[in-house]
Amino acid sequence: MGMNILGLWHSHRVLLIGFLVGLALTGFFLVRTVVSTVYWADPAHHEQTIEGWMPVRYVARSWDVPPQVLAQALDLRTGEGRRLTVAEIAVEQEVSVDQVAATLRTAITAYRETGDD
Repeated sequence: MGMNILGLWHSHRVLLIGFLVGLALTGFFLVRTVVSTVYWADPAHHEQTIEGWMPVRYVARSWDVPPQVLAQALDLRTGEGRRLTVAEIAVEQEVSVDQVAATLRTAITAYRETGDD
């Protein structure tokens, strides 16, 4: 004997809600993963010119460098939960965006030359 949705709602409301929440979360993370994969598969997003709008993690992903390497170069505390952009870092450190970008490029070059993985 099959049970329809209304029957499930009346007899197993909590389980049905839990299932639907789980299904929605699965869908959300699936879409997020697909969008991210498609975005970063495009070579146009690799080694982009560093600009003020970019968060440090975006720069790290674009240049294939661990975010910790760039955070260390900028003397940022990792794990603060804040996603600072290059422009925000420039304001906090009282330097230009170009100077922050130059520091990031130097750190990227140094990381690549040492071959650390």
